[in-house]
Amino acid sequence: MTGKELKDLQKKNDNLRGWKHKLSMILKFSSQISSSSDIQEIVKIIADWTNKILESDRCSVYLLDEEKKELYNWVSHGLKSREIRLPFNIGLAGHALKTGKVINVKNAYRDRRFNRSIDKKTGYKSKAVLCMPLKNQKGEKIGVFEVLNKKSGYFTKQDEEILGLLAKQAAAAIENAKLYIEIKKTFISFIDTLSETLDARDPMTAGHSRRVCKYAVLVAKKLGYSKDKMEAIKYAALLHDLGKIGVKESILQKPTKLTREEFAHIQTHTLVTRKILEQTYLQPQYRDLPLIAASHHENVDGTGYPDKLKGHQIPEMAKIIAIVDVFDAFTYKRQYSTPVSIEKAVDLLEQNRDTKFDSYFLDVFLGLEVYDILKVLTEGDINEVPRKASLIFNGMTLGQLADSIRKGDLDGAVDEFCKYYPVRVRVYE
Repeated sequence: MTGKELKDLQKKNDNLRGWKHKLSMILKFSSQISSSSDIQEIVKIIADWTNKILESDRCSVYLLDEEKKELYNWVSHGLKSREIRLPFNIGLAGHALKTGKVINVKNAYRDRRFNRSIDKKTGYKSKAVLCMPLKNQKGEKIGVFEVLNKKSGYFTKQDEEILGLLAKQAAAAIENAKLYIEIKKTFISFIDTLSETLDARDPMTAGHSRRVCKYAVLVAKKLGYSKDKMEAIKYAALLHDLGKIGVKESILQKPTKLTREEFAHIQTHTLVTRKILEQTYLQPQYRDLPLIAASHHENVDGTGYPDKLKGHQIPEMAKIIAIVDVFDAFTYKRQYSTPVSIEKAVDLLEQNRDTKFDSYFLDVFLGLEVYDILKVLTEGDINEVPRKASLIFNGMTLGQLADSIRKGDLDGAVDEFCKYYPVRVRVYE
């Protein structure tokens, strides 16, 4: 074998190794973008992997906003701005979108189509630029890939082919994410409609589910819930009283104490809640919603309803909703009761520690900051709580506020609280 033949063979082997490496990265790219349904996360994965695979300096993935006639992105390497928006018909990216063709230039500044505005803002110098339109399965243009400055010089025909492969997978992932967003919007709209329907039946308790939801989310944040768990407790809290749609209006709005028979009837709302939600299609991460929403009247000592669940048998989220549901009932006017003072509400919760309420989650709730509690308590009221009030509370928790009142330490924080929740503070001797 001659020296030239040996060099040619070596070159072929190097090319094969290079392709093998790139194909391995393309497979990882495919796996990564199919593992998420969050469109911003998908766009970031696409930009990061395209940068690696094509060995470029920067990559941007622009999506088309048809209504505003703009290209926008959340991820552009080297740029700190949260979102970039450009007219959809300018620059190399705009030209690629307009023509539906690949644009591969060696020197951007020698091309009249190049838009220098972003370079001027950032101080970056674009040189080699590779742009490719993103098209969905129908052939409709949904965005543009823009890859900048090949580290080894210029983008090749091979780079164009590779970007074409990536573009097809990226477009499919983006379209699936958009579809997921639309499905989720429909689901949220359905939940909001159900919640508002319940509010319309009983104006006296209108807003109860919304406030319970906000308290539950505060607790979930304190516990460090994941995004999926946060959404699950949010929806379960909004729908926890859904079954009251099936309760007789005369009982639901009765201004006096319920009889034993009437109370038994109103207890059925938990079973109706579960039945309605069990008949609703729910995504896998929300499959426990029927049980969670229906279990907010279960007690940790097993004396609750509808199933007399005990301790660990009760879903964690239901234990949280049980606490905040009762707290809201104590602090808002009902047909049969008036709001109690804030420390009385805390006392009533404490009296049910380890019988009705789980001690751990009760402590987490009482550990919420007073300022956050007030923002929920005064929701929809004229007296909106200003941000400066948080300085007066200085991180004080709900439990600490109640302790201060019990001890007679009616300091500035207590006075400030009473401006927005004017139910009379009890006098302790």
